[in-house]
Amino acid sequence: MAEAPDEWLEQIKAGEPAAVQRLLDELSGPVRRYLEGMLHNPAQAEDLAQEALVRLLQHLGEFRQEASLRTYTFQIAHNLALNHLAAASTRREEYGSEEPLQAEDGHQGALEMVAAKEDQRRVRQALKLLAPQQRAVVILRAWEDMSFKEIARVMGLAEGTAKAHYFFALRNLRHHLEAKNDA
Repeated sequence: MAEAPDEWLEQIKAGEPAAVQRLLDELSGPVRRYLEGMLHNPAQAEDLAQEALVRLLQHLGEFRQEASLRTYTFQIAHNLALNHLAAASTRREEYGSEEPLQAEDGHQGALEMVAAKEDQRRVRQALKLLAPQQRAVVILRAWEDMSFKEIARVMGLAEGTAKAHYFFALRNLRHHLEAKNDA
């Protein structure tokens, strides 16, 4: 999403339906995808995505435009995800969706599609094994194409720390994937 022009932001703050709908249309999919990656549960991700967007709209008056509206929204979603994961670990709940990512290319042969889905399943499984901070950095960087500066702002970290989380996350992912290959 391109940075919201001041006029559009004022329309959103004023609650103009078309401006609010455009905002929701642009942010709901990426926020839900991020939360699915963090929680591994599509239904809970949908609930938290809706909650994040509601909180965004409720707190737009506090938005100081120090970051993009997109980054601000992901910051809200990230905090909700961490709170949810902390509460879930306290309750000792396990979240696990075995659904692989959907194949984008409808022209793949059956064997290639099965192999691609298996690879995607293995990556999702390996992502589950990462610490939440590392998982968040990978998802924001790889799936949402955020810069390290944006990731740092979303997660409340220094930019160098976000880069370090990413480096260690990739190393850990590689380790988990290689361990699965050896098994």
